Amino acid sequence: MAIEINKPALDFETDVAIGLAIPIGSYAGSTFTSTYTSLDAAVANAKNLLLTNHGERPMRPTFGCNLRGVLFDNATDDFVEVMEEQIRESFKHQLPYINISKLIIGSSDTNPNQVGIQLSINLIGNEFDTRQIDVTVNADNPEQTTY
Repeated sequence: MAIEINKPALDFETDVAIGLAIPIGSYAGSTFTSTYTSLDAAVANAKNLLLTNHGERPMRPTFGCNLRGVLFDNATDDFVEVMEEQIRESFKHQLPYINISKLIIGSSDTNPNQVGIQLSINLIGNEFDTRQIDVTVNADNPEQTTY
């Protein structure tokens, strides 16, 4: 039985950039590193959503997962569940075209203000192409956040 995979039309144009990669920076003489497939653009958008707090984006005060805010809350037994629910709700409202197939949240043993997040995502309609995203959110010093 044949399975139809829905690929966006821009994915067939190998020389057309779709978005910007995260981290944003210079690469090989160009101004920014670009993404050329919809899944690569979705990975960059997911990293951007995970690392943004509410109120950081002008004109979009609810954009972001607000994870640094959760890290400063009181430590409770359901900390992981609260973070997971916040991530899933943010993705559902802000990036509805992304499906989270796996979500693992782990806190650091050495730094209580740091959390590691591992996501496996795919685009809705194309469950075969998946990407893994690893993000470390550091509430003490946001500049040390890694992706």
